[in-house]
Amino acid sequence: MKLIVTGSYEESSRIAADMFEEVIINKKNPLLGCATGSTPIGLYQCLTEDYRAGKIDFSGVRTINLDEYAGLTKSHSQSFGYFMEQHLFSKVNIKKENIMLIDGAAQAEDQCRDYDRFLEQNEIDILVLGIGNNGHIGFNEPSHVFTAKTHVVELEEETIKANSRFFGGEDEVPKKAVTMGMAGITGAGKVVLIAAGAAKAEAIGKLLADDYIDPMLPCSILKICRDVTVIIDKELAAAMR
Repeated sequence: MKLIVTGSYEESSRIAADMFEEVIINKKNPLLGCATGSTPIGLYQCLTEDYRAGKIDFSGVRTINLDEYAGLTKSHSQSFGYFMEQHLFSKVNIKKENIMLIDGAAQAEDQCRDYDRFLEQNEIDILVLGIGNNGHIGFNEPSHVFTAKTHVVELEEETIKANSRFFGGEDEVPKKAVTMGMAGITGAGKVVLIAAGAAKAEAIGKLLADDYIDPMLPCSILKICRDVTVIIDKELAAAMR
């Protein structure tokens, strides 16, 4: 596991983008694992800018998203499909048939089965992750066991509170989500975790601690990955001391 401390969120995003672009340029039909929320927005901005500058081409790129709120259609303004369209897909030349999304409005069991079948046949080349204050990755919340496959999850109160800013209040936040399980995440060729701000210090500190793997801290499973880079800003690094 490699740790990079940067001077700012913007620098973190640039470093992550360079890692993604190396894969896009050097691998035929790469499969990118995409997260949503505020963390990867800077990464997607960098990728968009470099596409417009002619540095990268998305015509052969494939993507798969980590998760989706249960009950939201792809056109809902807070769905992760809509998020990806706004921040990346509509701004580059990616082909619609190369985009793999969870349909929150469809039958959840069918979506889980389709996702797992796809992941059994396709390895994610590089995956970006954010991290919750409670250590969740994707919507894999703290639990007594790690769940390997794509599954429906009840969202923790802390996660609902954290996401309420996007919905205008906690009551509007969906209480369930569909998320890629740990097998898909840990099976990625490269994992890039971006975190910023002092609120993430406890979770990141435990992630970086030797031999600490516990399903109550979901991100700790990343220690078994082949290639993990954790990118944090100086504010978070200072809070960990």
